[in-house]
Amino acid sequence: MAELNTTGRRLEAELLNADARENAARKDSAHTEKVNIVGAGGALTAAYEQLRNAAENTEEHLLLQNAIRRFYKQLFVTRDERLLATSGNELAVELTLAGYLPNNTLVKEQLDTISDFATSHYKAYEKLQKRRGINPDTSTAWLLDTLSVAVSHVVSPVWQDTAFVDVAYLYFEKVQLANAPKNTSEDDDTGASLFAAVHKALLKSDTATIRGGLMDRYGIGVNDLERYIAYNQHIDRLLQSPGEDTLYRMVDRQGAPLRIIRRMIEDRPDFLQLLPRRNAFLDAFEQQVGKEYSHIASKVNRAIVRSVIFLVITKFLVGIAIEVPYDFWAHDGIMWQPLIINLFFPPLYMIALRLTLNLPGYANTTALVDRVDVMLYGDRVSLAKTTAGSRSYGQVFSAVYVLSCLIVFSAVMWLLLTLGFSLVHIAIFLIFISTASFLGFRISRLIRELEVVRSKSNGLTFIRDFIYLPFVVVGRWMSEKYAKINIVALILDMLIELPLKTVLRLVRQWGAFIDDRKDRI
Repeated sequence: MAELNTTGRRLEAELLNADARENAARKDSAHTEKVNIVGAGGALTAAYEQLRNAAENTEEHLLLQNAIRRFYKQLFVTRDERLLATSGNELAVELTLAGYLPNNTLVKEQLDTISDFATSHYKAYEKLQKRRGINPDTSTAWLLDTLSVAVSHVVSPVWQDTAFVDVAYLYFEKVQLANAPKNTSEDDDTGASLFAAVHKALLKSDTATIRGGLMDRYGIGVNDLERYIAYNQHIDRLLQSPGEDTLYRMVDRQGAPLRIIRRMIEDRPDFLQLLPRRNAFLDAFEQQVGKEYSHIASKVNRAIVRSVIFLVITKFLVGIAIEVPYDFWAHDGIMWQPLIINLFFPPLYMIALRLTLNLPGYANTTALVDRVDVMLYGDRVSLAKTTAGSRSYGQVFSAVYVLSCLIVFSAVMWLLLTLGFSLVHIAIFLIFISTASFLGFRISRLIRELEVVRSKSNGLTFIRDFIYLPFVVVGRWMSEKYAKINIVALILDMLIELPLKTVLRLVRQWGAFIDDRKDRI
């Protein structure tokens, strides 16, 4: 029976340590009184969160962290130091009513820790707002990033994820050494870049999570403001560097077995008992692969539904703000055909894209099992065959690709003109079809994340790629711009969330006041 290699033993040790920490925390919590949340507006708050999350269209595991970020962003704007000093209590109420946490989950010590984090970050916020040479928006983003990540870890600890990242990091260090000599630098750029790449590719972490993880990894906090500023600036440069992108692609392409392992850690309580037993573990791993295929199919369907909702909400707001007023101004009435096509075609197009997405086959399952066998029990580093960036196709292919993009855009514009679209209607159509294409492409990446053996293209996928790839490129560019200024989310935050939560907070305070009066009678 093959024994665990260095990577396998490190995985076992890290998970045992994570389990010990979790058990200790659970034991301490069992003897501590939980905070019971009683307040008005739970259904309304939860409903709004569903709408807000659909508008943001982000990863599900980041929703809690993003809700915490929005909460503190509003508190920083109000500059209410008294409320910040006790913000852990109010945050617990909002997260519970919004459905992020079950009631009677948190203890008072956690709320005090959250309030302390908020106070220290707000003090740094006030100092950074007065600093010359640092953009206030940039420094505020740093603080909200590290605060939201720290608070989310208090509310929902991620010990297993931390253990997983450490093991994945060490494994990919070996992959780097197997490919080429490791480049090092005095400020440990390569290590930080690899850490960020592992987070981004395997955990789908956002910039805030990566920033918080790097700050924690290198022991940097807001109390040492000069180091905090310097390292945040360093992280910003790091995440935009070509080297980071190269590492991300390497981890992403090689990461399928590790993604399955992570799901096994979450799903199987007997993971640590299986790990030292090679045959039993590989059998369980193969079963997990089958479950992951089913899970990905469900996840793809949910992502399609959320994307359709996102497109409908956005299109509705754009129609009210731009399209309908333009029609009355330019045509003295609503142009119904362009309006209806622009409203319904992008969601239907997304649904059609779903029909072209196929799950991996048995050959991929076998390759995954072989890869994890070498990874955990073998005596060499298992490498996937990589092709991205290694082939040179020449200028002819690039020219044909550009020409094909022009043909697709020209054909679509000609068709829309024949349907009576004006230039404004065409621009709106192209924006939404590009957005839908990019969302569909991102969803297709969910399947590719489990692929070791790439599925072959057929006639249907060839036609799909020819038509929608130009729109994917445009959609990606727009998504990068949209992510910086999410107009829909901004409208929801300013016109709905801030007034709604302010009113609900006042209602809860009034209820507490009435209860106090009743007790005094």
